Amino acid sequence: MVELTSVVDEFRILIETAYHESKIEVKWEVSESLPLVWADRYGLIQVFLNLAKNSRRAMASTQTKQLRIAAREGRGTVTIRFEDTGSGIALPENLFRPFQRGAESSGLGLYISRAIMRSFGGDLSYEPRPEGCWFAVVLPLCGEEELVANA
Repeated sequence: MVELTSVVDEFRILIETAYHESKIEVKWEVSESLPLVWADRYGLIQVFLNLAKNSRRAMASTQTKQLRIAAREGRGTVTIRFEDTGSGIALPENLFRPFQRGAESSGLGLYISRAIMRSFGGDLSYEPRPEGCWFAVVLPLCGEEELVANA
C-alpha cells in the first residue's frame, strides 16, 4: 500500500530541476490528496522516472517542450497520464517489446515498466494521439478491507 501523494511529491523533486534546466515546462494536474493505492513505492518511482526520461529525450528536438502530468481517480483506480509535446511514436505496436531496434539504450525501459506495474495489479499503456505522446499509469485503489487489516 502506497500513499500516492508523497510518491508524486518525491518524483516532482527528482525531475523539476533537470527539466527546468532543459527548458521543459512541467505542468502538474495532481490533486493535493490522492488515495492509497496498491503499489511498490520504489517501483512506481522507477516507472515515473522512465516515462519522464523518455519524454525528455522525445522533446530534445521539438520547439515546444512541455510535459503534462495529470492524476485522476475513478472506478477503483487512479490513472496518472504523462503527455508530452515530443516527436511521437513511429511504431507503437513495438513499444512494450524488449530489445527494440532504435531504442536509446537496451530497449527494456517500457517493457520493464509495464512488468513493474502489472506486478502490483496496475498497468501501463500507450494512448495514441495525433501529436506528442501519452502514457497512462493505472493503479488499483486500496479497498476499505485492506485499510482496516493494516490499521
